Order: sequence, then structure tokens, then C-alpha cells
Amino acid sequence: MEPWHFWLLAALFLMILELLGTGFFAFALGLAALIGMFAALFNVPSSVQWLVFALAAAVLAPWLRKTLRHWAPSRRRSALAGENRELEGLLLLDQNGQLKVKIENDTYFVRSNSGRELTPGNRVTVTGFDGITALVD
Repeated sequence: MEPWHFWLLAALFLMILELLGTGFFAFALGLAALIGMFAALFNVPSSVQWLVFALAAAVLAPWLRKTLRHWAPSRRRSALAGENRELEGLLLLDQNGQLKVKIENDTYFVRSNSGRELTPGNRVTVTGFDGITALVD
């Protein structure tokens, strides 16, 4: 195998590793490995390939983290599990016609504590959670 094969395998491994949710760090290293692969394709010495990889990683990791963080799995400002404060949410119907409540861009199943009828479009106060179901007043 030629050196560029190893760089390609490393890049693929790192980009697959990103699926575990490393906050775009493994993705940046994968892109840096691809840049190292191109250096290997031009038959530069291995020490220069590693230097190119390190420089690319040093530039790409902070830049990608800053520019792509809005696509990270969760940007929640509050930890709903075990929270003591009340949250407000909007009732809506999902694509299957099920009633859900939207809180901070996430949707949850919903159940009324008081037994009152819940209508889509109304704002409600979430008082707690029972598993993944939001309890509202």
C-alpha cells in the first residue's frame, strides 16, 4: 500500500468516528488527513506530510467548531431532566397527527396533569416530565 492509502483510511475512519458526536473535531481531523493524503500523492516526504496534517488540523478544528456548531446535536441552554423551573412550550401536531409540545426547538409527547383538553397552537406551561412525556397544566 502506498502512503496516500493510509491517509485515506485514516480520513474515512475519523469521519465515521464523527458520527458518534465529537463536535466536528474528528471531522476536522478527517479533512486534515485528506489534505495529508494529497501531500502524499505529490510524493512529499513523510515528515512534510505529517506537518501538513498538523497544520491543517490546527486550522480546521477551531474553524469548523466555530462555524458549524449550530448543526451540533443539541444546543440546549437548559437541562430539562430534573429541572425545577417551569418551561413554556407550544402545542402542535406532528406529521402523524400526534399532539406534541415544542420546547426550545425540541418536541415531546404531551399529557395534561389536570385532564383538560389540549389544543394545537396554544402555549402551555410544562411542569415536569414522565419519561419522555411532558406534563402540562
